[in-house]
Amino acid sequence: MTIQDIVLFPGCMISYRLPFIEVSVRKALEFFGIQFTENLNFSCCPEPNGIKNTNELVYAVTAARNLALAESEGRNILTPCNGCFETLKGIRSEIKTDHHFRDKLNSYLDKIDLNVIGESDVFHLVEFFHKLGKDTIKDNIEYPLSGLRVAVHYGCHFLRPSEKIQMDDPMEPHFFDTLIEDLGAKSVDYDRKMDCCGGSLARADNPDSGMEQVHTKLEAMKEARIDCIVVSCPQCFIQFDHLQQDLKKLDYEYNIPVLYYSELLCIALGIDIREIIEKYHRTQVESVFEKVDLIHQKNEEIKKYFDVEFLKNCYSCGACNNDCPVAKITTFDPNKIVGKILDGKIDEVIKDPIIWMCLDCYVCYELCPMRVGLVDVFTTLRNLARKKGYITKGFKGEFESFKKMGTVAMFSHSARKRVGLESVKPKLNDLKKLISEIEKEEEMEGSN
Repeated sequence: MTIQDIVLFPGCMISYRLPFIEVSVRKALEFFGIQFTENLNFSCCPEPNGIKNTNELVYAVTAARNLALAESEGRNILTPCNGCFETLKGIRSEIKTDHHFRDKLNSYLDKIDLNVIGESDVFHLVEFFHKLGKDTIKDNIEYPLSGLRVAVHYGCHFLRPSEKIQMDDPMEPHFFDTLIEDLGAKSVDYDRKMDCCGGSLARADNPDSGMEQVHTKLEAMKEARIDCIVVSCPQCFIQFDHLQQDLKKLDYEYNIPVLYYSELLCIALGIDIREIIEKYHRTQVESVFEKVDLIHQKNEEIKKYFDVEFLKNCYSCGACNNDCPVAKITTFDPNKIVGKILDGKIDEVIKDPIIWMCLDCYVCYELCPMRVGLVDVFTTLRNLARKKGYITKGFKGEFESFKKMGTVAMFSHSARKRVGLESVKPKLNDLKKLISEIEKEEEMEGSN
């Protein structure tokens, strides 16, 4: 079976408490034409903290039953829940590596005419989209999220225990962050990023500690100036989205929107999901949509003049920045300028005389993996700057001289005669006329 032979396992937390997340999952899968089946016989995974620590055998048998149901279909399991993922992936790993454990579980499954061998794999939704490929996702983005600052929260059961999950570094992961940045957003690092959300502490009769866990993380996120939190787990979603309202009663005001990954993915793909998100999230999400709308407007402005995808790749690469001759001896920072363009700060960039420090030396072109370089970018910037009157005295004087004479250097009869060359001025009236016509057209365009 392939990764796309899947049966959807939403889990009871999403299915019954947060079904709007399931809507976004389904919409995202349907957008990419991912076919999936459903199995109404699936139970809770079961939940890996409470059920496992209450009756470990019931926990294992229940998980094995769910795995056996998927195997009977010849399909892998796809789940958007960290808890379901850790339970099913972990038990499957034990089934495949410990035949005594497998035989024990099957002795119970035999009573309900099921059998499990660990054939069906288990994929988390975030992992699934990572495997789908960034090019597939990036090629379909309708609203690039350039400038959106995102705090990614992985959650405990997504990556750990690593010997069973075997997906990413359990303490310093990267691919969830990469998925966010594939949407054009910025995954912002923040203190205590890999700490738990504290979701189980309420069931341990210690809700105040769970609240403190969320409070601590929200403080770190706020300090990092993030626009929203993106999670991969329904329990984590509840902790961040719901408890912000409880924290208000203690005079802690955050109002940081919380999104499940598939919701943010739908927004970037242009899937209409705004109404359902605004209706069912407890913490306001309007600020995210306002930011996304503003980003879209900025991107449309940027597209008038630049290849946005090139700028994104250029900014993330920055390989030539340290080799720029001017950057070596001044504060000229081409990569920083590209970042400002992507943030929609074109007016700020063209007002800054530093853009005129590019020497057109083409070092960046020769070092560019795409053989493009930044010379054309700076040419465009300086043309825009000149049209709005932002030009250095030296270049302005040169251009004014060129318009009058058709040459940059002043013609000198004597200099030519001294070396025995004929001294005849070129006839450039036609060129001067063309330049005048171009300037008139630009003035008309500027007034419209």
